Amino acid sequence: MEAPLGILLLCVMPAALGYTSGPPVSSNDNLCTDMVPDGHNGGVSLATDQASPPYAITTSTREYYAGAFVRVTITGSDSNRFTGFFIQARRADTSQDNDVAVGTFSGIPANTQLLMCHGVANSAWGHSNKDERSSVTATWNAPNQDEGPVEFLATIVKGEPNRNYFYLDVKSPQVNFTNEAPPVSDGTTSSPSAGSANTSSCAFVVLAVTLPVLFAMHFN
Repeated sequence: MEAPLGILLLCVMPAALGYTSGPPVSSNDNLCTDMVPDGHNGGVSLATDQASPPYAITTSTREYYAGAFVRVTITGSDSNRFTGFFIQARRADTSQDNDVAVGTFSGIPANTQLLMCHGVANSAWGHSNKDERSSVTATWNAPNQDEGPVEFLATIVKGEPNRNYFYLDVKSPQVNFTNEAPPVSDGTTSSPSAGSANTSSCAFVVLAVTLPVLFAMHFN
């Protein structure tokens, strides 16, 4: 009985302990698409406020261009902290393929990790331990083409009073594509051209010569 009992414990322990090392994208084929944490109460949340989650996803801009960098932040309202999260950028247009991640993440903080989804490295971002946190920020690297409006979609695990309290489909406001990238400065300051400098000098000379004549004519 000892061997079967040992095997049973090995099978049960991962489910009991949960995925404290982060979203198990390599062992759950559906996670990257549906973003449902099956390891938490079979994917059924005990949170009763799903319609108004106490978390928000904000972005540093409401527009992106090809190759742009956008800061993305997940924040808990008031005292609502969270122990786990899993986030991707998705196309917001429902007529497009919006079940796959677009763009990649970088510049992540400690105790978080970059993840591969849909065969693209760093296309998702999540926790790497079960520490409580009130806010996390990373950089989203936009694709090199127009993907239409995008939104950031997350699953957030509150962890209180237990790990079965989580929120699905937490979304950011849409970030729209623009063709107008901001101007790039070379760090130099423009100076007046030689032509404009010469013109100013000539005007000064003319004034210096004509003003005395005009005064003389006026008082004579």
